[in-house]
Amino acid sequence: MIHSVPAVMGLIKRLLFVMMLSSLVLSAGTVLPQARDAARIFWWQGDPLLMVQFRLQWLPAARYATALEQALQEEELELALSLYQLAQEQGVALDEGLVTRLQAADRWQTRMLRSAGDIWQGLSTGRADSAEGMAAAVITDLTLLGDLRDLTREGLAWPDHDPLLLALAGTGLGLSALSLASGGATVPARAGVSLLKVARKSGRMSRQLGEQLYRLSRDAIDGRAARELGERLGRLELKQLGRAELDELALAAGRIVGTEAAGQLASTGRAVRNIAGHSGARGAMDSLGRADSVRELLRLEQVSSGYRGSYRGVLRLLPDAGKGLYRLSLLMASLLLWLGSFLLWSLGALWTLQRGLRGLYRGLFGRSAG
Repeated sequence: MIHSVPAVMGLIKRLLFVMMLSSLVLSAGTVLPQARDAARIFWWQGDPLLMVQFRLQWLPAARYATALEQALQEEELELALSLYQLAQEQGVALDEGLVTRLQAADRWQTRMLRSAGDIWQGLSTGRADSAEGMAAAVITDLTLLGDLRDLTREGLAWPDHDPLLLALAGTGLGLSALSLASGGATVPARAGVSLLKVARKSGRMSRQLGEQLYRLSRDAIDGRAARELGERLGRLELKQLGRAELDELALAAGRIVGTEAAGQLASTGRAVRNIAGHSGARGAMDSLGRADSVRELLRLEQVSSGYRGSYRGVLRLLPDAGKGLYRLSLLMASLLLWLGSFLLWSLGALWTLQRGLRGLYRGLFGRSAG
């Protein structure tokens, strides 16, 4: 009986070794890829695209189905299609009945009837709720008439004006004048500034981002020049102006806003235009509604470049996608958990390797390794 104790202990050690080895092999496929992604996110200082990719892996299929159902109820067809595309990209299976409803909603006649009124609203007021209305508002601005209209309205309303709208109109006109000299190089920024105006007028810009741009604009406007130009424009019949006169007014309007502030507004507009180019005008509006600062908007620009048609779906499922790593406590905890799991896995692998080498040594030389 006494002689059997070492044999029993040896058997227990071998069982522990086999259990540890099996556990390491089975968990390697989960722990190692997730730990790798966590390390990459920290290494690349919270790259927004990597963060979104990491978070989407852990979303349950029910989240996609719920979001798609809600989009259909809201008659947000473009958003529903974006969610469907994202689900396909992530390998998420959706209920066939839900997909059938989506296909039924995506009909040419329905979309055309819904768009007609939005186009006129965008042309006449610069406010828009649909992609078509936004396009109409941007086209109006690109002809200078939209910015001149807004500049006249805000200049005559002084001091009860909106500094941000006034600054955006002045910046837009200045960019229009520069586009002639640059061969159209400023057109993307120019279109983005128009989308910023649409978001401001339509209430689609987040309060925090609006306040940041408001402060920037308020401190950069030449009040006297704005009032004088507003009064001058108020006496003119804009529809009868020639191209040369419009260009002269554009140059004058461009001097209302300080150079540094105009440059920042143009840079912000360029980011908005890039998002729109990747995911459509509504993707740009969603971004302006989600971003709390220009920095977050730039992060969302990166995400939109990676997801494009499915970008609006990403924003619906991850509304905080533009936030920095250290502002997402749950993500931080998840990343640290995976890195901790990798550390434990590595310690277990080292122990198993050491035990395996000792056993191999005994088998080869018939000696105790200690």
